[in-house]
Amino acid sequence: MGILIGGGVVVIVGVILWIIKGKKESQSAAMELADTSTVAAVNENFTSITGSLGSGSFTHFVEIKGKAHTSTPLTSELAKEAVVYYKSTVVHKYERLEEKKDSNGNIRRDWVKRQETVAENEHWADGWGVKDDTGFIKIDPAKAKLDAEKLLTKFEKGDNPRSGLNVNLGGLNLNIGGKNDYRSIGYDYTEYGIKIDSDLYVLGDANDRDGELRISSPQDKKQPFIVSTKSEDELVSGLGSSIKGLKIGAYICWGLGAVAIIVGALKAASII
Repeated sequence: MGILIGGGVVVIVGVILWIIKGKKESQSAAMELADTSTVAAVNENFTSITGSLGSGSFTHFVEIKGKAHTSTPLTSELAKEAVVYYKSTVVHKYERLEEKKDSNGNIRRDWVKRQETVAENEHWADGWGVKDDTGFIKIDPAKAKLDAEKLLTKFEKGDNPRSGLNVNLGGLNLNIGGKNDYRSIGYDYTEYGIKIDSDLYVLGDANDRDGELRISSPQDKKQPFIVSTKSEDELVSGLGSSIKGLKIGAYICWGLGAVAIIVGALKAASII
């Protein structure tokens, strides 16, 4: 019975992989079918539609390639870069002395590696968007598939592992350590962001649903919303590799699941 159940679970995993593959294929197709628009063309279309139908009536799925722009840039927390967006994360790595009981009932004390996120900040600049040679249009990044570039990654080790380290991020000062059953290893600092004037690929819904023209998540959930520092070619290539891997994974799951189900059924029949 256990083999039958296991085989069924593996088959279901294959189905899930196939569904994910289908979503990625739809995303890739949307990118390949979309014609690149200019900001000026979007504005002209917007003016024409709203002039005849009124405000709040404009919606158009667009692909725009340009530069990340805002008149009020942020300074990223760790890399100190001028950005429209950043996300900073500090992960504390440490060891803790833990008691474990072995198969003979004896209690052993071993140092076990642990880690936890002790600080995380994410911010978007006000009024940011994409700018090309013809103009500028705002972006609401909520629910976007976001690809940002890595601005900084470093590891900082403490001078005295037993006393812990002090870390300051966003005005928050943290200190962990100083216990005999605890050893601080150090901190991983990571920051991703979108720098001012970096190349930006945007695929989404240009609309004025909230009173002003901007690009945001499409109301049709089947349409993708992408904000990426990667080029269209890089994104399509990455999706192609992912789709191929998911397809192979689904076939493997189905094959293994079918074998397990057959073996389980034969064993069940022999028992009966």
